[in-house]
Amino acid sequence: MSDLLALQEWVMKGPTAPEGDWYKDFGSFILCGSGQFPKTVLEKGMKPYGDPID
Repeated sequence: MSDLLALQEWVMKGPTAPEGDWYKDFGSFILCGSGQFPKTVLEKGMKPYGDPID
């Protein structure tokens, strides 16, 4: 539950995403995207693609 709250907090801050592929690790899951759009959610232990963002 705390990881979902961290996602909500991150979204509410109005994050900026780089051009190209990126990912953000929330602990129990990883959010992957391309440009301004999220594309997929990976389970912990799966290999993300792109560059990590804070």
